[in-house]
Formats: sequence, C-alpha cells, structure tokens
Amino acid sequence: MNSPVAHPLPDATAVSLSRGLLFVFALPGILQAFMLAPAGSILQGVYAKESGIALTLLGTAIIAVRACDFISDLLIGYLSDRSVEHGISRKRWIAAGTVLSAIALWFLFRPPQQVSVWYYGVWFLIANIGWSLVEIPYRSWSIEFSPEPNVRTRIVSWIAVASLVGGLLFYLVAPAGHALGLLDSNGYDMKMLGLTAVIVAPLLPLLSFYTLWRVPDGQAARPAPVAVHREDFALLWKSVIGNVPLLRLLACLTVFNFMTGMSQGVSLLYLTNYLLLPSSVNAVFAVAIPISMLGIPMWGFLVRKFDRQRVWAVGLILGGITYACIGLLPPKPSVALLTALLCLSAFFVLSTLVAAPVIMGDIIDYGREKFGVERAGVYLSFEAQILKGIAAVAAGAGMLILGWAGFDATKSGADLTPQAIAAIRWVAGGAPAFGFIGTGALLWLLPISHAAAKPAKAD
Repeated sequence: MNSPVAHPLPDATAVSLSRGLLFVFALPGILQAFMLAPAGSILQGVYAKESGIALTLLGTAIIAVRACDFISDLLIGYLSDRSVEHGISRKRWIAAGTVLSAIALWFLFRPPQQVSVWYYGVWFLIANIGWSLVEIPYRSWSIEFSPEPNVRTRIVSWIAVASLVGGLLFYLVAPAGHALGLLDSNGYDMKMLGLTAVIVAPLLPLLSFYTLWRVPDGQAARPAPVAVHREDFALLWKSVIGNVPLLRLLACLTVFNFMTGMSQGVSLLYLTNYLLLPSSVNAVFAVAIPISMLGIPMWGFLVRKFDRQRVWAVGLILGGITYACIGLLPPKPSVALLTALLCLSAFFVLSTLVAAPVIMGDIIDYGREKFGVERAGVYLSFEAQILKGIAAVAAGAGMLILGWAGFDATKSGADLTPQAIAAIRWVAGGAPAFGFIGTGALLWLLPISHAAAKPAKAD
C-alpha cells in the first residue's frame, strides 16, 4: 500500500437535525424521483409512439447509454471520494449535476417535431450523467452526514418518503394537467412530458441549491487530519473485493431486485388479463401507494430500536408471504382484498428503503477503517449499477417466462391456457415470494451490519 499524505479536512461538528432541516435535506430526493419516474419505461414509449423511431433503434440507444452510464457512475463515485479526501465538499458535485440535469431534462422532455434517435440518445446520456452527478454524491452525503446510526436512519427515512412522494407526483401530472385544461388528455404523451419539464426545470436548481445552502456538510465518521493515499488500481480493487460485508449486501440486493423487477414487469398483465380487474387498476394503486408510505416511519423506528439487519430480514420474509398470497388469488377477487395485499406487500418491501442505506453506512465505515481510504461513492455506484442492471434484466426475464409458457397478452380469463395461468401466477407472486423469503433468510444468517460495526485493521 502506498504511503499516505496527510491532508487536514475542515473541522466537522455534530449537527442537530430538526424536522425542518430533514425536510430540506430530502428535497433533492423528491425531484430525483420526479425526474427518474418517466425515464424507466414511459419515456421511450412516448418517443416510439410519437416520433416514429424504430423500437430496435431505441433499444440500441438505451443499451448504449446504459453502458456509458456504468463507466460514468463508477468514475463519479471514485472521483467524488477522492475530492472528499482532499477536503472538497460533495455539494460541488451535486451543484454541477443539478445544472446539467435541468438542461438535459428540458431538451429530452421537449424535443423538436422532427426528432432522431441521435437526439434521444445524446440527451438521454447527458441526463443520466447529470442524474448520477446528483444521486451518488447526495446518497454519500446522506450517509456520511453523521456516524450515528440513529441519525442516519432518520435521514434515509425522510429521503425514502421524499422519493415515494416524487414518483407519486409525477403520475399526478397528467390527470391534474388535463383537469386544468393544460393537456388534451390524461395519458402519457409529449405534451405531458413537456409540462413536466416546465415544472421541474426551474424548480430543480431552486430547491437543490436551497438544500445545499441550508444543510451543512455534517460530521464525517473519521478523525481529522485524514490520510490521503496515492491511489493505485490494486488498492481500489482490494478495497472493493476485500469488503466482504459489501459483497454480501450486494448479493442480497441482487436477489431482492431481480424478483421485484420480474413481478413489477408483469403486474399490469396479472391484474388485467388474469385477475380481470382492468377498471380497478388505477384506483388500487392510487390507494396502495399512499397507505404503504406509512411504513417508512415504522421501519425507521424499528431499525433504530432493534438489530437493523434482522428487522430487514423480517420485513422481507413477511413481504414474501404476502406475495405468495397475491399469487394464489383467483380471477375477479375482491378489490378490497387485492388492495389490502398490495398495501401490505409494499409496506413490507419499504423496509429495504430504510434498512439497506443504514447498513451501507456501516459498510462504508468498515471499508474506511479496514483499507484507510474513502469509498462511499464507489460502493454506492457499484450498488446503483447492480440495481439498474438487475432491474433491466428482470423486466425482460418476466416477459420471457410468460412467452415460453405461451401467454398471449391479447387473451384473458377463460381464453388463457393452464400453462399461461401457471406462469403468470408464478412470476407475479410465486417467484418474488421465493426470492424474498430466501433473501430474508440470508440476511438473518449472514453477518453484514455487525461485521461492519467491528472493522478489522488494515494489514
């Protein structure tokens, strides 16, 4: 290992977190979710429908952007870590990403009438880089703000609520715009995306810079002065591969997100083609999302009071049981029963939004003590890339399973074959139940947060 060069950081003091300050801290989470909600699936569909760009070209562009995104995320995580070691705040990265995101969002959501796949690909890439410039340093900052697990839990709980609120607000743009006469319909089209850009582009820098101004850097979980190492690839590789708790957490998150992604990818088909509830879909989700958000403060309380790893394990196991019940529903079930099960499943799944970031904070502390280098951005960028890749693969995997079983999206009810019914019930309920319960068992048995709480010394 290269000998370190001492470099003092600015003095950090503990900060009292009032609810008002927590609210300000969470504002970027609302805007991030508001922007990212359409980028996952709606954006490319609108471009394909209204621009005439071939699906194969759009798919190629998305894959190319994701490949570039993988490299850029790792670089952003690594370089933001190095800047912190040299006493430079992560706020500068967030500020730069805010400006880039606002510009890219405007052009991406308000394209010209004659638009090419190059236009979509370039602005989608710039937007993804801008979002990562905000997201990775922002999440690192939220974990590094305090070394105290209870403070971290409060912060990530507020950010989790903010993210859910941001996603929910996006889905209200179309009906609200239509009701106010600003949109011709309450569907997803270029006019709706354009209205979203008009809302977000000015609010994004305004609220983000307000957060950067009002919220201090916080108290880093390390003494000052900090040893700034002359980096090399061997040290970088060792600090990632050698962090066993990190690898265990990523393995658990991989299983969790794959099963969740498969189920979400076929949820509309399950509700409409198998359960035969097309007219109730919007009402079910409109009720389920706000009710499930009540789980955030409860999971925050449990994570603060009990073993956070096992609290998460219990949440996933209970969520798996709920998914199994969803998979066993017959056609035309009670809407009240379905809504209750969806609320419960979301309620239990939200344990991940609270527990996982706090455990990641333990792991970041572990890596810093064991290897003597700052790796918050790198660890979080690896996590982000695994989750992005798994989500993309899982959505396709669910569709492939249905296709292999002969499921026909144009048929429903009695027209579905027994094989198709078995497949849709397995993907929508059985597979996530199996994955959730299995992941919960791993979390119960494998030391992740406790291993991180007692770091070994560097060799």
